[in-house]
Amino acid sequence: MNLKQLKENKILKYSLVSIFGLIVLSLVGSIWLGIEQSFRIVFGSVYVLFLPGLVLTFAFFKGKEIDVLERIALSFALSIAVVPLSVFYLNLVGMKINVLNAGLVIAFIILAGFGIIYWQKKKPKEKLDGGGCLDRIK
Repeated sequence: MNLKQLKENKILKYSLVSIFGLIVLSLVGSIWLGIEQSFRIVFGSVYVLFLPGLVLTFAFFKGKEIDVLERIALSFALSIAVVPLSVFYLNLVGMKINVLNAGLVIAFIILAGFGIIYWQKKKPKEKLDGGGCLDRIK
């Protein structure tokens, strides 16, 4: 990827701007909390409350099916729904709830979403006519 392609890549631009915004927010929060705690709160909140839902929205809805505002709202809603349910069901199975296990569960949800996206892109497209059904009708 050359410099011209990087300049034209909108996802990369938005990602860099949002990471820069989170760093600035963490630095502002460090005035009251300390730098380590403010970074942990800001980036941990994004990791728990936004990223799992964002990946799942890309898995459930293709490119332009929903707009950006709907995707952001659904990202928060899906994260708030899926992450606690996953952690609590694993607690019922016998896994203890702690920071490490919760972080691993969230990482698994994100990786599973990426796996679904990869599988959907790799799966061959089916024909609209159902594989030759229209030919038999004529």
